[in-house]
Amino acid sequence: MRLKRRLQTLCLLLIPFLVTAGCLSPPLSPIKLGTNLWPGYEPLYLAREQGYLSGNDVALVELLSASEVMRAYRNGAIDAAALTLDEVISLREAGLRPVIVEVADISNGADVILARPGFKQIQDLRGKRVGVEATALGAYMLSRALALHGMNATDVEIVHLEVNEHHEAWLKGQVDAVVTFEPVRQQLVAQGAVILFDSSMIPGEVVDLLVVRESLLKSHCRQIHHLIDAWHRALEYLHQSPEPAAEVMTARIGGSAAEVLRSLQQLELPGPKRSSVLMSGKPPELQKQAEALARLMLEQGLMQQLPDLSGLVYADYPSYETDH
Repeated sequence: MRLKRRLQTLCLLLIPFLVTAGCLSPPLSPIKLGTNLWPGYEPLYLAREQGYLSGNDVALVELLSASEVMRAYRNGAIDAAALTLDEVISLREAGLRPVIVEVADISNGADVILARPGFKQIQDLRGKRVGVEATALGAYMLSRALALHGMNATDVEIVHLEVNEHHEAWLKGQVDAVVTFEPVRQQLVAQGAVILFDSSMIPGEVVDLLVVRESLLKSHCRQIHHLIDAWHRALEYLHQSPEPAAEVMTARIGGSAAEVLRSLQQLELPGPKRSSVLMSGKPPELQKQAEALARLMLEQGLMQQLPDLSGLVYADYPSYETDH
């Protein structure tokens, strides 16, 4: 009897260590999280390099473009993804159930439409070749820019390019303009490209997110909370030690630490408190933003019907009182 009681007591003592924010799960295979190269996603890799993000819980999968990330998600090759809000809405329209577990960044100029020297306004693109990653954010950016200037996609010649092809297509003269983002933005501007439109002109519409399959929310709850915690630890390190953090990021982004920090200035990286505000509420602020964006995408012909956006925002997101 004494042995039985001791075992019961031991089990009770162990439970708090096994439960994280209401999660109780046995050891599981890591969540496979796919990303493309984008400064706003680099805190994931910074977290891995600093030891905040365990590969036993979250395995980062590096892909060449957002289109590749979306294909991998559709095909079941990855469990989670770093995507923009419009891309997440498109996956919902396709019948998939990604759930937002973290706000990575809000683009404030890092996404751009660049053109050859001599172009001065969006209307100058009429009849011109525009390179765009048509299955991802690029289609949304181009559609918004054209609509705001009284044009539509039939007014330009679309050249389908994935982001890893943007720089080469520009150098070879295959396009007159390109819808792109950092780090390609800085590279092409340095070569004389002019900015006709950027995400600061549609504030709050280009939001980058981390999403996980709805089917994994319960079984991988501990890993999801580990991911959220590691993300904010990486942001804290970036905030307190920007130069060393940026130096780590150059390994993937390229360029100098100063260039990395300049690219990050085009982004809002929400801290824990700001993320809590976006992810909480009834309905959450981010849910309302997604519903408004979905209606806009439908109006602009980027979707055939409004998708089911129920449960889009992770209901068990931690509550934070401060950003740092």
